[in-house]
Amino acid sequence: MSILIRAAAGYLVLLAAVVAINFIVTPLYHPGGDEPFTLWEILNWFMAAGMVIALAASYVEKRRVDGDGSADLKRYLEANTVFYATVIVFVLFFWNWFSSLSPNNEPDGQYWAVIDTLMPIVIGVTGCRMFRRSQG
Repeated sequence: MSILIRAAAGYLVLLAAVVAINFIVTPLYHPGGDEPFTLWEILNWFMAAGMVIALAASYVEKRRVDGDGSADLKRYLEANTVFYATVIVFVLFFWNWFSSLSPNNEPDGQYWAVIDTLMPIVIGVTGCRMFRRSQG
C-alpha cells in the first residue's frame, strides 16, 4: 500500500509542477484570440484525476486528525485548511471544466486563472504530505 501512496504522491507533485509551469508559459506559445488551448484540453483530464486523488487524500487526513483525540492545534489547522482548500478548487475546477465540455457553454477564463494558480499549491501540498505520511 505504501508504494501505491508514494506513486499517487509523486503523480500529484509532478502534476502540480506541470500545471504551474504550463500556466506561466501559456502566453509564450499560445497565439491568443479564439485559438483552442489544445494542451490545456489534454491536461484537464490529468488535472481531474489529480483533484480526485487530492480530495480523497485530504479527506482521509482530515478524518485521521479529527479522530485522533489529541489537542494538536497545528495538525488540526493544517488538515482542515488543506481539505477545505481542496474542496474549493475541486468544485471550481469541475464546474468550469464541465462548462468547457458542454457545446453551449463557454468557460470563464477568469476562473481558469484562479484554478490554475491554486491547484498546483493544493495538489503539491497534498502530494508532499502523502509522501511524508507513507514513509512512517
